[in-house]
Amino acid sequence: MKRSLLHKLLLARRLYELARENLSAVNDLSLSIGINLLQDAVEAFLLAVSEHVNAGIQSGIQFDKYFELINRKITPRELPFRARLIALNKLRVNSKHYGLAPARSETEGLLVTVRELFDEIAQAVLGLPFATVSLIDLVRDGDAKELLRAAEDSFRTGDFESCLINCRKAIFTRIECAYDVAPFRAVAPPGGLTLRGLGSRAPFFARNQDYVARHIKDATDYIVLDHNDVEMELMKSGMDRLSFWNVWRLTPEVYRLTHDGEWVVKRDLRKLERDGIQERAEYVLDTTVNLFVAADQRRAGIRAPERRNYYVTLRTDSRAVYEKADLNSPVIGTTPEGVTEIIVDFVVPALHGEGMFWHVVHQGDGGFIWGYIPEDALVH
Repeated sequence: MKRSLLHKLLLARRLYELARENLSAVNDLSLSIGINLLQDAVEAFLLAVSEHVNAGIQSGIQFDKYFELINRKITPRELPFRARLIALNKLRVNSKHYGLAPARSETEGLLVTVRELFDEIAQAVLGLPFATVSLIDLVRDGDAKELLRAAEDSFRTGDFESCLINCRKAIFTRIECAYDVAPFRAVAPPGGLTLRGLGSRAPFFARNQDYVARHIKDATDYIVLDHNDVEMELMKSGMDRLSFWNVWRLTPEVYRLTHDGEWVVKRDLRKLERDGIQERAEYVLDTTVNLFVAADQRRAGIRAPERRNYYVTLRTDSRAVYEKADLNSPVIGTTPEGVTEIIVDFVVPALHGEGMFWHVVHQGDGGFIWGYIPEDALVH
């Protein structure tokens, strides 16, 4: 799909959602705002259809002419609800140009009419369900993107439960997995922390064997969010906070048992209630995609050195790894037996005394080694 066409369709969807929020209010001002937004949503959608069928709608053309120009291109099909939509346009003109607030009786049913227009014409003319128009292609490649693709496929086939679950899996993959306390079920193995435990962002009180034994009742409990940390991360990443927590509340909790994709799903009966599930799934899918696109666009603007591995060679294997760049600091592990080439990421002067220390960030069969080794332990 052309980017310009996609933009118009997404604009129509967003304007429609904003119109729905305002038309549900009880005051005259919100009704006027809702009518203006709803008419703008219809125009954006019809301009997208016009572009797709090459109807030639130019700026300055009156709204009622949209129907004639598009109908010529899609004959024998015609755009539905012409009279109702022209009436909507008149309400918008009265509100915008004359300051006349619409009566609530005049706005009743307009949201349903507009949504039926979107659904019917998107499927018949554009060849896709309106609800599946999204920016998934702009999400960076990875597990989360594939899960969003699966959610989109589920929505298309009417499997709205799977759509909600896959969206939550994507949230887990991009955000929640950093708050996993499962690595703290046991004490750290010799040689350092396990890879999953290193750098955990779970609250400090949850990062211990006793907490896990006392509080984990099912696998989804392994995710212990630090809400302040999550809020800070959302702000830094450019994700909308309200939208994120809405998705979090509307989707069932999940947990990935294995990295290759074995999942546990908490089938929360309220969140998977059949009544209204299609509307919830559409909101969740669209919102999750927009959250990730916003974060990825922010990330794309960040400049940093290229990621790569740097290796040094040890004189012998099983070398001591220190907690600090200091021979008098505690030894927190040893390099793996039989391994003399290890990964490092920087070198610094000794914290006390003379000499240089290399920082080890090596992952091996014995776990993840994170500490310092003196330069005299290396082959030059």
